Amino acid sequence: MTAFYPLLDTPTTKYTVQAGCGFLDGAYYAATGNVHPAIDLNAVTGNDTDLGDPVHAADDGTVVSTGWDGYIGGIVEIRHADGSTSGYWHLRDVHVVKGQVVRGGDLVGQIGKGAKGNMAAHLHFYVLRAGVLRAASYWPSTLYKDRKTCEASVRADYHHPEEWLRARGAKRTLADLQGLRGTPGRVLVNDVEVTGQLVQRPDNGLTIDARTSTVRVYVNDPTPVSVPTLPPK
Repeated sequence: MTAFYPLLDTPTTKYTVQAGCGFLDGAYYAATGNVHPAIDLNAVTGNDTDLGDPVHAADDGTVVSTGWDGYIGGIVEIRHADGSTSGYWHLRDVHVVKGQVVRGGDLVGQIGKGAKGNMAAHLHFYVLRAGVLRAASYWPSTLYKDRKTCEASVRADYHHPEEWLRARGAKRTLADLQGLRGTPGRVLVNDVEVTGQLVQRPDNGLTIDARTSTVRVYVNDPTPVSVPTLPPK
């Protein structure tokens, strides 16, 4: 079992928690009047530069919820062996289905801008404690209007996401994932080399993850099927 940050740094892209968007961040409350039960992750290049970037399962587990919310956008939740549940919000695309068993590092979706496309592209990532059951779209500040009461409820229901990741020794880079799974083989799509890339094929509903030795194709979110790679050049 190997854990990973949900967004993996590459030689050209690095991800951090957005300023003012940390767990129980006072600046977030000051700006929105809401208590933040998660961390918002964004590429350091900011704005929408990470729109469509891959989102990875933080650890081994089973997908317990997928869906689309009219404000949030795409949602995925994964239940892990210790009973905790990691959640991934604002996805543009969802690449897993409920009941699917995933490994840490598996592609589960891609960064979006919320259902209405009016957010800056980012990933909202949270972790519910074992035994806590909430609707996938649950927002604590809707239920608890008093800040102190709401923050207490968040501490009772949620893990600090960064502490949860650190406790698991979560890996931070795509190179870590490739070291575990293998570096990419050669992959061609319609005779075009896509080795090492995450490729969108909107004309036929495909997303091809050719960044590791295992290449998977997703068509309208079915069980993924492996695509053979070509021999190295």
